[in-house]
Amino acid sequence: MTAHEETTRQITEKNLAGHVHYFSRLLAQLSEHRWAADGYPELRSGHVQLLRNLDPAGTRATVLAHRAQVTKQTMGRLVKELVGAGYLALMPDAADSRAQLVQLTHRGETFLAYLATTLVDLEQAFGRVLGISRLAAFNAALRELTAFAEIRRQQLP
Repeated sequence: MTAHEETTRQITEKNLAGHVHYFSRLLAQLSEHRWAADGYPELRSGHVQLLRNLDPAGTRATVLAHRAQVTKQTMGRLVKELVGAGYLALMPDAADSRAQLVQLTHRGETFLAYLATTLVDLEQAFGRVLGISRLAAFNAALRELTAFAEIRRQQLP
């Protein structure tokens, strides 16, 4: 094995961020396939980031962008897609007549309830693979590493 091949192998094996990203993409693909089969073919994992960040009384798109850590333009596109698909509605913001609030429709609420059940199913499947105690330890470790990385991110200039 050449030095370059060995270095590439080490980077691949030790790249925790790469493994987490790949795992995340796999979960997104599997989820999107299930959602489509269950009657929600237009939804993507990016849409879920918007839907899960909505306040019950509605939320401005700029606030949603901040919460989901995406640009305002990206959030605007996601909002437009979900309004068009019937998951969201835009309502005037009583606090500022120039602004609009993004709110869930009945279809959006139905999807979120459905999503909660799919997450329970996924956790049960992972529990069968890892066992309940290893899954709990994995979740705890992932939360701890996420908190550590978030603190580091906040310290960036």
